[in-house]
Amino acid sequence: MSIKQVIFDFLFYLCGGTFISFGVLRQIQLGRSYFVYHGVGAALITVLAYFFAGRSFLDADTSYWILATSVFMTLFSVTVGSRNRTPLASYFLGVLSILGAIVLEVTTLHPYPLHIPMILNAGLSTLLLGFSMNAMLLGHWYLVQPKLSIKELKRVCLVLVLLIVLRFLFGTYTLVGLLYGKPEMEIYKYLFSATPGIFVLMRWFWGLLGPLALAYPIWSTVKIRSTQSATGLLYVIVLFIVTGEILSLYLAAFYGMNL
Repeated sequence: MSIKQVIFDFLFYLCGGTFISFGVLRQIQLGRSYFVYHGVGAALITVLAYFFAGRSFLDADTSYWILATSVFMTLFSVTVGSRNRTPLASYFLGVLSILGAIVLEVTTLHPYPLHIPMILNAGLSTLLLGFSMNAMLLGHWYLVQPKLSIKELKRVCLVLVLLIVLRFLFGTYTLVGLLYGKPEMEIYKYLFSATPGIFVLMRWFWGLLGPLALAYPIWSTVKIRSTQSATGLLYVIVLFIVTGEILSLYLAAFYGMNL
């Protein structure tokens, strides 16, 4: 395992999750430019992440799926709003490519007993990173289109809140499994002195509890259409989530933990 894996996975999950989150938005409301800017940007970052970090450890099959992802991202972004079925087809093929690349990478790099929890961990990380980033970007878009319906931000934030809760439950379940049956002194030593333990503690408090604490305030500000306040809170939650998911990727790559 290497730090390049952590870097690549973070960028790929972020871009892939952002693309997946486009599925809850309506192009007729946001306009074509929103998807062009952010979709092509996600595709470009995916390609750069692969060539500068991913190709050093990924096998050929996974590489093909990742490059296919960037192609479908771009195709969707430049055709969105057209009357034919190209955007719809490219979106679903893009989502399929993202999921296929994640499954192939996980099953290649981790032994069999870890396949299912690691795939779930990677999937939740992808969705949480993508929806949090898209929610923050969408909050800014209201400065460009102040008359945009609040329903768009509500939908993204509702999914984001649900993902935060699922991520918290999944991570807490894993943490309880790590500590279950250990004496109190051993738990203390593990969390505050052992090499992975301090990162586990930081991951839980910063990356799981932090977003959970902000979920309700964000939803409350969105409901009253206070988009500027919501965007400010979304900045903070993106910081929490990005930091937490980088720690999660580090623990997965170097210690085999699905946290």
